[in-house]
Amino acid sequence: MTHASTEAFQAPAHLSLPPLTEGDARDTQGKIRLIVDGQGTIGFSIAEQAPFSLGIFADTIDGPGFRWEIDGEGAHLHERRYGEWRRMLSVAGAGLDAEPKCPYWFSIDTLNRVLRYGKGETRLGCMWAEYPLGSKPRPGDDDYYRWLATVEQVELSAEHAGAVDIWRDPVTVDPPLRIVPHDEITMDQMAKGELTVPANLTATCQQLYDNVAGKAFVLNTPDFPQFSEAIKRSILTKRGWCYKTLERKASEFGKRDPDKTYLRITMGQNQGDSPGIPFVMEIWPVDHYSPIHNHGGADAVIKVLHGAITVDMFPMLSKCHLKPFARATFEKDEVTWISPRLNQFHQLRNLGRAEPCITIQCYMYAENNRTHYPYFDYLNDEDIGHFDPDSDADYLAFKAIMRKEWEEWSGKGAIAES
Repeated sequence: MTHASTEAFQAPAHLSLPPLTEGDARDTQGKIRLIVDGQGTIGFSIAEQAPFSLGIFADTIDGPGFRWEIDGEGAHLHERRYGEWRRMLSVAGAGLDAEPKCPYWFSIDTLNRVLRYGKGETRLGCMWAEYPLGSKPRPGDDDYYRWLATVEQVELSAEHAGAVDIWRDPVTVDPPLRIVPHDEITMDQMAKGELTVPANLTATCQQLYDNVAGKAFVLNTPDFPQFSEAIKRSILTKRGWCYKTLERKASEFGKRDPDKTYLRITMGQNQGDSPGIPFVMEIWPVDHYSPIHNHGGADAVIKVLHGAITVDMFPMLSKCHLKPFARATFEKDEVTWISPRLNQFHQLRNLGRAEPCITIQCYMYAENNRTHYPYFDYLNDEDIGHFDPDSDADYLAFKAIMRKEWEEWSGKGAIAES
């Protein structure tokens, strides 16, 4: 059978087991098949806040194995050798999470000889514990852990809430956040993991990237080279459209907070494949910020058109997880990405001192997304709110407003009104 044969087995990068139903065999057996023997990541939430375990065993009675135990005190890893269990690792505070819907994940990495455990997004930044298995033996030497490469499934003691996610690959490195064209990345940048290219993104993100990454996709165009300056002036001037619109939005996310506001200028129409209109120019005045939020499980690409935006990333959307695990700042012309399971929970803020930040945000559901959740969930003053991705103005209409304001102010020396 050749590699081109249609009958060749292809291991998918990700599978999702549906929620349990009454009488489901997994309800009693708790066994979850890996996509590739000896490696992968399992992610799930638990139906009941109670201690649980995840076992990794050789296919022999009383053979070698590992067992993660997660309880109210912490996370504990036990190893079975020669029929006897021994605790190898215990991490206080890494156990059952205060967030009832917390996603837990477990990574098996035979090639790099490490087991990992985390909460929230499946990435190193959300890891809570790891257990290295020691250096790889030299050729000809015995490897006690060779059994790990034969593991076909894991055993979960708890009933899971919702689907179980199974990734083909283990958690090894955090993916680069910045995207550059393939002919701009250097060998040093790739080796350092600083950048990625569009081909490494999801198919949906690749499509969005191609729409906005072109060199002609800029804010200040020959027909209106003062566009960014007009926006800035409109923000600072009390009679400006931007100033007045931001003022009206001061209570959009709960209690009145004039700084928790930004403008959404939309392009085109909602065609049913995105949460709201898929292309949105967002305007962030100095010191303005968003609530902590997600993007409804959509893929997304963000390009900075003017200024700079700072992004704080969170493991999940929860009052119990208000400390970001990473922060990144993106400058003019830089592009970053969001997938349904990575970079999905974040907070945006303009930490610049003088210039507003203007971005183009692009959203789209993947072809296999059958939910099409219509909201962006966010943390409000009480719990979780649901933001309907609305529009403050159509892009072409907004550009005409800014041009009209600029022409009215030009030559009058009006910089800003106090």
